[in-house]
Amino acid sequence: MMDHEEDGNEQKGSESEECFEDEEAITYLEESSESETEPEGNLWDVDCKILSLPSVTNGLIGCHLMPTCENDQDLHPKKKLKLQPSLREDLLSKPSINALQNNWKSNNSFVGQSLEIISSPFKVCIVKDLLDNTSFLNELREKFYNEVSFRMRSLDLYEFFQSTDLKHLVDLAEPIRAIYEFLKNDLMTWVSTITGYELTHISASCSLYTDSDYLLVHDDLREDRMVAFILYLTDEYGWKESDGGSLQLFSKDENGQPCDVVRSIIPVNNQLIFFPVTNESYHQVAEVTSLNKYRLSINGWFHTKAPPVFEVPRHVPLNDSLYSNKYKQSKKVNVDLEVWVRDEYLDNKAIKLIQNHIEENSEISLKSFFIDEPFKEVSCTLQEDNNLIWRKVAPINRYNYEVMDLTKLPFVIERFLDLFQSNQMFQLLRKYTELDLHKKKACMKFELQRWTPGSYALLTDYDWKERNELDLIIHLGCKKNSDVIGARTQYVTIEDQIQNALITIEPEENNLNIVYRDSARFTKYFSKQSKCKCFYTLICSYSEN
Repeated sequence: MMDHEEDGNEQKGSESEECFEDEEAITYLEESSESETEPEGNLWDVDCKILSLPSVTNGLIGCHLMPTCENDQDLHPKKKLKLQPSLREDLLSKPSINALQNNWKSNNSFVGQSLEIISSPFKVCIVKDLLDNTSFLNELREKFYNEVSFRMRSLDLYEFFQSTDLKHLVDLAEPIRAIYEFLKNDLMTWVSTITGYELTHISASCSLYTDSDYLLVHDDLREDRMVAFILYLTDEYGWKESDGGSLQLFSKDENGQPCDVVRSIIPVNNQLIFFPVTNESYHQVAEVTSLNKYRLSINGWFHTKAPPVFEVPRHVPLNDSLYSNKYKQSKKVNVDLEVWVRDEYLDNKAIKLIQNHIEENSEISLKSFFIDEPFKEVSCTLQEDNNLIWRKVAPINRYNYEVMDLTKLPFVIERFLDLFQSNQMFQLLRKYTELDLHKKKACMKFELQRWTPGSYALLTDYDWKERNELDLIIHLGCKKNSDVIGARTQYVTIEDQIQNALITIEPEENNLNIVYRDSARFTKYFSKQSKCKCFYTLICSYSEN
C-alpha cells in the first residue's frame, strides 16, 4: 500500500471501483504520501501553621513563623531542602580514580565495587549508583514525565521520543537545571580526569523509548564528539532483559564492519555508561518489547576542540546486489503476460490512465495486480520449500535481511523472476511510464528478499543521485498490512541530513508498486511485535541506459 508523506506522517488511501469510465475506476491505491527562590518573607503567610485548641476554646491561634516568635520549636515546620545531584563520594577517592585511570589508559578490563571497564569490543565504562541521592532522580524523572514535551524522532536509523537539548530546558524545572549543571561541570570534569581527554562542552537530551522503539547500529562519529554517555532513569518497576531496550555492543569483522552483538547492558536506574567515540564504537539500542514500561535516559556527548580523525572502512556491495552497478539486459523468455497479469491492467484504456497518473505523480500502486492462482503458487513455494537458499546481507549498519541465492531455483520461482526480466515486462512498463525501456541500453537489477522481525534496509552511502530508476516493489506472504509493524519502504529527499518523506509503501500482498525514483529509498525496521513473522519482497530497478 503506497502513501504520500509529509514530515513522516502517513495517510491511508481509499480503494477505487473496478471500471474504466474515468481514472477513479482503476483498482489502484492513490495516496498523497531555575530560577531564583522568592524572598522568604513572601512565603510566611502561606507557611502559617494552624493549631487546634481544646473544644472549650472557640478561637484559633495562628502560629506565625517570624524568627522572633517564641513558639515551641517542635511545632516549626522544617523547610524542604532542594535536592542536588552529586557523585557518590567513593568515586572521588584517590584509590578509585587511580584504578580507573590506570586501567583506562592500559585498555584493561576492570571490575570494582559498582564499577566496570570493558575493553572489548571497544572501551566502555559502567558506573552503578552514580549519584549518592536517588531521591533526586525520582524528582527529576517526575519532572521529565510531567513537564517536558517529547518529540517523536523517526528516521531510517531510529524511532523513539526525545526532548530538546537540556540547555533549553533549564528554566523549566529546578531538577533539570541541576542535572544539566552537574553533567557539564562535575561529571565532565570527572570523566576528563579518568580518560585524560580534554573535554570542552556538552550536548545532552532526554530520550524516551516505548513499546517497539529502537535505535539501530551506528558509531556516533560526527564532528567534535569525543565521549558518548548515558544516564539511566528507570523507575521503581526496574528493567529486565525481556523488556528489550538493552545497549548492545558490536564486534567487527575482518573488513572493519560491525557484525555480532558481544555484550548487552540492561538499563538500570542511576547507572552511567560512557565510551569514546571511535570507528570501533558500534552500538545500538535494542527494540523495547515491554508494553507497559518506559526506557528513560539522559544521553549525549562530551565534545572536544580537536577530535581525532578516524578512517571509516569503505563498503563494497556484492555484484548481484541492488546497491551494485551490475545490471541485466532484458531477455527473450517464453512468458505470457495474460497468464500472470489481470486483464484490467492490460486493457489499453487502463494503461493510458495508469500512464497519466504516473506522469503526474511519479508513482502508482496497482492493487491485486497478479492473477490469484500463479501468485499463490509462488507465495506458497517461498514459504514451504525448505531447499531454497537464503543468505544474510551485510554489513549490519547498512542493512539486515536475507536474499535468495539464484544459482538453483525451483521452476515456479525461476519463471516468476523471468517475468520481470522479460522483453514483455519491459514493454509493458514502457507503456505504463513512456520511459525508453524498449531500447537496447535498457537494463534492470533485482533482489528477492526474505524479511523477518529485526530486518531493515538503511539509506547507506549508495549514490542515489547517479541515475533515476523505475522501481517495482511486490510483497508476498503478508496478507494483512495490519499484521506488520514497521517494514514500510520510504522514498525521501536528503538535504543537509534532513529526510523528507515523499512516498511510503506498506507491505501488502499482491500490489504492484511502481515508483519513478529520483530520490533515496530505505525500508524501516520490522518490529518483533508484529503478528506477521515472515514475508517476502521483490524489488526491481529499471533504467533506460
